[in-house]
Amino acid sequence: MIQTLSKQVGGITYFWYLYRDGRTIQIYHGVTEQWKLDQDVSDEKKEQYSTRRQAKRRMEELIAEKQAEGYKQDDIYGMQPGRKEREKFRRRTFWFAYILMGLGLFQFVTPFSVLPIVVFGMGIPLMLLAFLGKGYLPTWLRIVCFVSYFFMHVIHQQESYIPYLFPVLSIGTGILLWFHLRKTRQQMKVEQ
Repeated sequence: MIQTLSKQVGGITYFWYLYRDGRTIQIYHGVTEQWKLDQDVSDEKKEQYSTRRQAKRRMEELIAEKQAEGYKQDDIYGMQPGRKEREKFRRRTFWFAYILMGLGLFQFVTPFSVLPIVVFGMGIPLMLLAFLGKGYLPTWLRIVCFVSYFFMHVIHQQESYIPYLFPVLSIGTGILLWFHLRKTRQQMKVEQ
């Protein structure tokens, strides 16, 4: 994780580069036009911590200290805000899509049925995807997730009347989620 902070003083830009790699933080301080100053202001430090959490906390403290001194956080690498959250959402949704497809195929292939409580348990993440995936999933896919949740709730209540609805919903919703996430991943690779 790289963070860049800078501030302008008298036509000279002072900057800090903070780089965290696991438990190590590397800090570099300098100016853009060194020849305008009489002294050397460059500085380089390396700090090692026993846990990643300590390093992350120290990096946040350093950023807060520098912002209090008037430095502004730069976005020189074009990182979009919330990128980490989107990646986490995508990764979890991929796993959920695989689980949905696997449970659906399990019920089609084997003579065993999936317990109604498992069906209901799989419906709850679908409901969460429908309501919490507003910035991550398109509206049509959120509607599909909500309809699947609704029917899975009906299956939980009336399991014996609709035997093959869960596998069809599970496989269909899982495939739609998987294809959408795969398409967005390819678009992200093209943008980079």
